[in-house]
Amino acid sequence: MKAYVIGLQISEGVAKATGKPYSIGKLHTALPMAGDGARGMMGSEYQCEPAVLRKLDGINLPAYCDLEMQDVMRWGKRVQEIASISVVPNDPQPVRAPGTAVKTA
Repeated sequence: MKAYVIGLQISEGVAKATGKPYSIGKLHTALPMAGDGARGMMGSEYQCEPAVLRKLDGINLPAYCDLEMQDVMRWGKRVQEIASISVVPNDPQPVRAPGTAVKTA
C-alpha cells in the first residue's frame, strides 16, 4: 500500500508498575479517499515496531512511502501492523515551485 507518512512516534522505557521494558511505535499516514463524492486524503494511525520506524531516520516528512502490512493479534483482536517501510523515490504528486501560486477568482 502506498501512502504519505506524515508523522511517527516512538516511546521506549521501563514500566513503573512492572519494571519491564517497553517499546511502542505509531505511524501516522494520509491515505487517498476513494468512492463517489470523495476527494482528498484521510488520516490513519498504525502500530509499528520502532525498529521499522527507524528506517525513516533522516527522511524529511511528509514522505511518500510503500507500506507492507501484516495482521497481528493484540489483546484478542486482529489488527493491521506495518511490517516494512520503503520510501518511494519519485513522489507522484506534482509539487509547485515557490512563487507559482494559483490565481484566486
